[in-house]
This record gives sequence, structure tokens and C-alpha cells, in this order.
Amino acid sequence: MPRDASRVSRALQAAVEVGTACGIRVTEPALLQETNNTVVWLRPSPVVAKVATRIDSKLGVRLEHAIGSELATLGADIAVPVPGLEPVEHLPTGFVVTLWQRLERVEAQAADRSLSHSLAALHAGLARTRTTLPSFRAELMRARLALDDDIFMAALEPADRSFLRAVYDAGLAELAGVDLDRQRLHGETHDGNRVFTAQGIRWIDFESCCVGPLEWDLAFQSAEVTATFSDVDRELCGA
Repeated sequence: MPRDASRVSRALQAAVEVGTACGIRVTEPALLQETNNTVVWLRPSPVVAKVATRIDSKLGVRLEHAIGSELATLGADIAVPVPGLEPVEHLPTGFVVTLWQRLERVEAQAADRSLSHSLAALHAGLARTRTTLPSFRAELMRARLALDDDIFMAALEPADRSFLRAVYDAGLAELAGVDLDRQRLHGETHDGNRVFTAQGIRWIDFESCCVGPLEWDLAFQSAEVTATFSDVDRELCGA
């Protein structure tokens, strides 16, 4: 998907102006990512700004910051919000900006055992947080709304769209009567949401934190990692 150059430019403006107003030295801002949000390294300072440019992402970055602040206080292995700085709404753009301590990446690949330990420790930390989290079912319904969007689904033939919707609805029906809101979860524990540092694995991107079954987080993991967790429904995990 091509970048919206105007939105990116305004996001960079918001990141720099909010960072500067918070006393952060910024001379060479660098765009790191432009997906659901715009992520900017406020060089030369070791600070990263996350800019929510879309209406539906503003609540997510505020939730992420609240959870991140709690986990940081608990000493969890995460990317840490800059202490003492709350989310800021940048009035000229209307975007919401949060500021995080930058992690220095190293080239590494986690062994299954260390990844299992890290994820279990993250879940233990999340269990001690108190920020109100939505049910994982909210993400299921968001996906269902996306399936109903014929423009979004334009790459598929009408018959294929109908088939996919029917299969998805059948899966939702199977989950409807099952109590699955069991524990607090990261929500998206895929490879892109963990960073390897000299100090070990650090988790990032807590916008999708939710309450749900352990299997929701384990669905992103290998069978070897999943096998280290007890009381796992392998069928629910898709393994």
C-alpha cells in the first residue's frame, strides 16, 4: 500500500514538535515504520515516537502506553515508555504521540526455551497489571467487519468472499458459547513484536493487549514453544 505522503509528513511534524516540547533533542528524525501508526526515531536522542494518525488507533496507543507504564514499573522485559511523559495530543494535526526509550537491536535468534521463558514472564507481568483490557473477541469482530468490506476484499472473487465469510462465521459460532476470557494477553506475539537486545528479548507493541485464552498468544508461536506451556488446547491453538 503506498504511503500517504501528507500524513507521514504531518506525523513527522507531530513527533518532532512533541518530542522537542518534552525536552528531547531532535536534529535528524528518522522514519522507522509506517503501518497502523507512524514510528519515528528522534535522533540523536535514544527516543522513539509512536504517532497515532488514524482515529481508530488513538485509543490503542493510549492503552499501549498505560500497559507499558505498568509493566515498566514491574520491571518487565519490554520497550519502556519515557518516564514521566503521558500521551500527548498534538493540536495542529490532531494526532496522538507517545514516547518510548529506543531499544538497540542485535542480530540474534531466540532459542525455543528462551522464547518460552520470555513469553511466560511477560504473561506473569501482564497478570499484575490493572488497566482495563478488551476481550480478544473484539479483534474477531474487527476481522469480521473487514470481511464484509467488498472494497477491502476486492482481490477475491464474489464466490470466494462468500465462502470465506461462511467459514469464518462457522468458526465464530463454535466459540460463541465457550468461556475463553481467561487471562491478560499481549495479543500479537509475532516475530515483529519482539526485539533482540544485548540484554535479551524485549517485547513491544501492546496496542492489541486483551483478555482471552492463552492459545490466542500461542497461535503465533512454533509447536516447540507451544509444547512448553501446560494445559494448552492444541486444537484451539491450530497446532
